[in-house]
Amino acid sequence: MYTIVCDIVKDRMEKDFNEALRVLGLMVSSIKFENKLGLNVVLELSMNTEDENIKMNN
Repeated sequence: MYTIVCDIVKDRMEKDFNEALRVLGLMVSSIKFENKLGLNVVLELSMNTEDENIKMNN
């Protein structure tokens, strides 16, 4: 049950972050949860080349 909830939260977070970062031309390539000093969320970002390809083709 725990992993299902984590997967749902992770998918939702990735979607929300991607929507917010799209304006900057970025996207989330990885989300990790760490339990060091409380719960930490580590985001790995990359350039969103899909949007650039769409703009160039139009």
